Amino acid sequence: MEQDWRLNGQEKYLQNVVLYRVIFPDFWNKAYAEKNEFYQIILRGAKNHVKMFHRTKPYLEGEKVQEFWHEHCEFCYDKAMTKNPSEFYCTKDMYRWICKKCFNDFKDKFGWTVKSSDELFV
Repeated sequence: MEQDWRLNGQEKYLQNVVLYRVIFPDFWNKAYAEKNEFYQIILRGAKNHVKMFHRTKPYLEGEKVQEFWHEHCEFCYDKAMTKNPSEFYCTKDMYRWICKKCFNDFKDKFGWTVKSSDELFV
């Protein structure tokens, strides 16, 4: 049987983990309104980007901070962005992201448990 090109040892860190279902842009809109942990992650990244690339401070005002953030699917490298309507699954630390297609393709193989994104910050 031919190995799926998307599998590259992810079982070492994604086997039997809890994933949180995230729907963009709703997840971002809530994060921005609440200034929750996800917003803080994005804000820190935006501050680093502004500093590193000598951007102007207006990039840190309002919703512009989201323009610097994106993550890639751990399997197919599809891009998660706050403005693009999409469904992704992430780990509790929001470090690992999995697109809907790869989630559906590998959920049985990896034995994931899924929770609502509302449970991320409790």
